[in-house]
Amino acid sequence: MAAKALPLLLALAALLITAPSTHASSCSAADRDALLSIRAALSDDAHLGVFSTWTANTDCCANWYGVACDPTTGRVGYLSLRGEAEDAVMAPAGRPTSGVMSGYVSDAVCHLDRLSMLVLADWKRITGPVPTCIPTSLPSLRVLELPGNSLTGDIPAAIGTLSRLTVLNLADNHLTGSIPASITSLGSSLKHLDLANNRLTGRVPTDFGNLAMLSRALLGRNRLSGPIPASVASMPRLADLDLSENQLTGPVPAALGSSRVLASLYLGANRISGNIPASLLGNSGLGILNLSRNAVDGAIPDAFTPRSYFTMLDLSRNRLTGAVPRSLADAAYVGHLDLSHNRLCGTIPAGAPFDHLDAASFASNSCLCGGPLGKCT
Repeated sequence: MAAKALPLLLALAALLITAPSTHASSCSAADRDALLSIRAALSDDAHLGVFSTWTANTDCCANWYGVACDPTTGRVGYLSLRGEAEDAVMAPAGRPTSGVMSGYVSDAVCHLDRLSMLVLADWKRITGPVPTCIPTSLPSLRVLELPGNSLTGDIPAAIGTLSRLTVLNLADNHLTGSIPASITSLGSSLKHLDLANNRLTGRVPTDFGNLAMLSRALLGRNRLSGPIPASVASMPRLADLDLSENQLTGPVPAALGSSRVLASLYLGANRISGNIPASLLGNSGLGILNLSRNAVDGAIPDAFTPRSYFTMLDLSRNRLTGAVPRSLADAAYVGHLDLSHNRLCGTIPAGAPFDHLDAASFASNSCLCGGPLGKCT
């Protein structure tokens, strides 16, 4: 999926640096030269005029598209070029345009050593690696977003040295290698991590739980293997965890159900085994749980409560046995429910939420009957 700018990130961008209407200092010559080198490595394939304001004889702090500077020092602190932005360049006459840009991310970006935000997002054809100099050359970097391109190679091993990094988004590329072990050094800063839809291999770091400030961890659609680290259950701010469509094995950590902030948990299409922790189904804050297309077995815990509120509960295509839990009728709300393609047996309970579900929610089980499947014989 194409990476989208989140309201959180927009608010963060406003806090990080503001482009004033007047400038106390003009752009430094070194920063201007670095920007021109970055431009030389990229090609505006859609001819949108993204770089039409980037000319050598003008002040890059004054009106260069996507560039903003510290008004006191004149140093470039903000470089943001989005291929799906909704501004006058990308949406002329109010008609949004999807930009296409080819080329590569020049190492010259590392000469902008006061940079706090670097965004080159959704240009589709930008290739090559993430410059390895970024972690060591941009100590002030807080936002690094390079999603929606065709980047290859490894995530820089030293990424964890960016001690101020709040947002790391490298989703929707062709990155390979493992998640760098150093990433867990960002525990006091990193809030949003999106590495989804790449070709990453290896294990999720066992000390992933050290990322104490992290609220979103999106690692789905890769080739990650091994178990889900038990340490993820101790992350105090983790609201959204997506590990779907990988090759993860082992059980779901039971302690995840004790989280007070976890709102969505996507674990579908892995090789997860073992039982469903009862604490997950009784968690009053968890609204989305997807465990579909795994090897989960045993009975569905009869652990729903009047505080259970699921907008989506997908346990389909596993090896679940036993009956449909009667306590599911006690849940405050169940929107989408899918228990299909398991080995469940018995009578589907009557009443809500079962009276608004169709037969597809229970299809292809061993011997379920009642409700939308028809009377038991």
